[in-house]
Amino acid sequence: MARHGGQKVQKRLNTPKHLQIKRKHGKFFVKASSGPHPSRFCLPLLYIARDVLNIVDVNREAKKLIGLGYFKVDGKIVRDKAHPVGLMDVLSIENIKKYYRILPDSHHGLILHEISEENSNFKLCRINQKTTIKGGHVQLNLYDGRNILIKVKDPKNPKEDVYSRMDVLKINVPEQDILKSLAFKEGSQAIIIKGKNIGQVGKIKAITKKFGPKASTVSIEHDGEHTETLYDYTFIIGEDQPEINLPEIK
Repeated sequence: MARHGGQKVQKRLNTPKHLQIKRKHGKFFVKASSGPHPSRFCLPLLYIARDVLNIVDVNREAKKLIGLGYFKVDGKIVRDKAHPVGLMDVLSIENIKKYYRILPDSHHGLILHEISEENSNFKLCRINQKTTIKGGHVQLNLYDGRNILIKVKDPKNPKEDVYSRMDVLKINVPEQDILKSLAFKEGSQAIIIKGKNIGQVGKIKAITKKFGPKASTVSIEHDGEHTETLYDYTFIIGEDQPEINLPEIK
């Protein structure tokens, strides 16, 4: 990483493969800010505006639109040009009535999939960890860095805590109220978010639990074929049917 014109940048040749950066943008490229998504698996907002959506052609115009609050991520205005936009985030450009969900893709790693305005009001978040805090309440630590507090009336009998690690919450944004809980179990619909089979969607046929998430595996059925992937590479997207709109398979 280097500094170029007072900005944190990285050389174009060192950028992640899912960033399809054009040569015309020179030797350096803006580096994503620190945030909830891994730096090598997210899309900087400036890159989205300039290179993916082609709303503008040059950095100066892209920065101006971002500074004016042209873009929302998960329902909140973002003015940081290097803001990391990652898996399952919802990007809204209300001025031109365009809405996108960030999804895993076998060719590009991450893509912007256009969705309706109605579908832009919610997102899916995986529960990565659970923490019991003071008073016996439960804090759900989600995939995108946010936390949701589940208040418990009786710590000895926490009936309100019906959630498990790897379950996925459907929440509205930006309020983050829980609309639905999707269980990590056999029969659920899932998408693979990492590895050589990234982007593949199917039904979970078997879950093999071993010691440690890197040893546990999940078998997903797609078009009559079975794919085995790691536990943490699996992201639930629905029960009988996906809760989100998905790209057409070409």
